[in-house]
Amino acid sequence: MTLRGAAVALTRTTAVLLLAAAALSDFLSTTRPEVQNLEMFYAPPARIRFLDSEGRLHWRPFVYSRELTDPLEARYEERKDRICTLEFFVEGYPYRLFGLLPVNRHLIGTQTGEAIYPLGTDELGRDVLARALAGARTSLLVTLLGIFIYALLGTAVGAVAGWQGGWLDSALMRISEFVLALPALYLLLALRALLPVRLPYWQALLLTVGTIACVAWPPLAKGVRGLVLQLRSAGYVEAARGLGANGRQIFVRHMLPSLAPYALSQTLIAAPVFIMGEVVLSFLDVGLSATGSSWGAMLKNLKDPRVLTDFWWNLTPLLFIFATLFCLNTLGTQGKRELQRTML
Repeated sequence: MTLRGAAVALTRTTAVLLLAAAALSDFLSTTRPEVQNLEMFYAPPARIRFLDSEGRLHWRPFVYSRELTDPLEARYEERKDRICTLEFFVEGYPYRLFGLLPVNRHLIGTQTGEAIYPLGTDELGRDVLARALAGARTSLLVTLLGIFIYALLGTAVGAVAGWQGGWLDSALMRISEFVLALPALYLLLALRALLPVRLPYWQALLLTVGTIACVAWPPLAKGVRGLVLQLRSAGYVEAARGLGANGRQIFVRHMLPSLAPYALSQTLIAAPVFIMGEVVLSFLDVGLSATGSSWGAMLKNLKDPRVLTDFWWNLTPLLFIFATLFCLNTLGTQGKRELQRTML
């Protein structure tokens, strides 16, 4: 296997794992992502063991119960006399699997029902693993909604400009150039500032994605316009026009299939913009609220330097973000390469 083939295989495996984590976030979590436990704030990740303090082997994995000993320094000590044995497929809080099936089974839990926090907790005692997995679901929704709006808006503007021509083409291209000339981050902040600060989750999600799409569409629109201008003089388009086909039939049956591969490849390349846009807006407290499960909202704690040194497990969202961007960039580049090979 070549190096490129190994990279593609790794990318696909990582993408599958991320999708599985997003779809099964509640099943993989031990507690609800929004549940607070102020007695366990900044608790470190639980250490899963097979050997107890006396050197005895346990066939089932277990963790020691922990208690807060120094609230000022957020120090915890393990209770060697309290063993919490781990079990698989245990009953827990109810949820809907894939948003449809009501279940209450979780991958792992304790016999006593005590929360184990495999990746520790944040400043409010919320499970970092549960929030990171729920953030994967949020990022998946952001990406899917974002690329849909991006592809629809960019393709529509570019197709209308290229097909109609004249003053409409000129006006649409001047608008796209104006949007491209503006600093993207400041434009995002300005557009988001016009909207209410506190919104319900779904409204905040849609508005965040829509705001990013309003900034990102011009490159796709310009590319689609150029292709439409080329296709207008193609032989099969002229033949269809000569046979009496109207404009809608020519565009839908003959031009749109030729535009689809380009629009798809450009959409995959632009997908990381929506991930980073949501992270930046939520980090700056103008995206999803801190109570929502979002990678950007989780990273707000990084404003405190102590989090980087003493509570490093709160950096977990960065690993998910890196893996997601790696997959999207690799798949987008591969799709663009395949498109270029096809066109040649």
